[in-house]
Amino acid sequence: MPKIVDHDERRRALASAAAEAVARSGLDEVKLSDIARAAGVTTGALAHYFPDKDALLAAALEEICARLAERIDSVGTGLRLEDFADALPLDDAGRSAWRVWLAYWGRAPFSESLRAIHQQYYLEIETALSERFAAVSKTPRVVACAVIAAVDGVGTRATLEPDSWPPERQKAQLAALLGPLFASLKPKPA
Repeated sequence: MPKIVDHDERRRALASAAAEAVARSGLDEVKLSDIARAAGVTTGALAHYFPDKDALLAAALEEICARLAERIDSVGTGLRLEDFADALPLDDAGRSAWRVWLAYWGRAPFSESLRAIHQQYYLEIETALSERFAAVSKTPRVVACAVIAAVDGVGTRATLEPDSWPPERQKAQLAALLGPLFASLKPKPA
């Protein structure tokens, strides 16, 4: 009996392997053979699921976006400042995701497809956070954007300077940036 393959799951696994390869080598240095090796497949198998390297690299970015969104969603509906630290590069998985995210940031201004992926991701996160802050702020979208900007800033510094930005420093800096904002949030009267 032939083996049944879940093609969506297989594409995601290949995209995940591409993200791992980008995290190790960077976008400019990664080769299809590196990705195939990381996935345990041939380059022909990659070509079966993706028309070219750019499509595979776009899928890797989408995979990282999905992982980051899952981390943010795992916070639940709480509005505790500490919960937002989960989106920072505090552990190996977070550092890897941030290396990939920043690798694509450098290329996105010059690539319509990568820029569109970034814009869609930010829109989804901004919308989800705005919904959370709607009960405690008259300007929930402004608050959501402030949270995103703070996390992006701390996460970028921690990714570029990992030895200087251990997890406790990242959390403390995020608290310094967002603490006054969170202290001003109050449930809206019913």
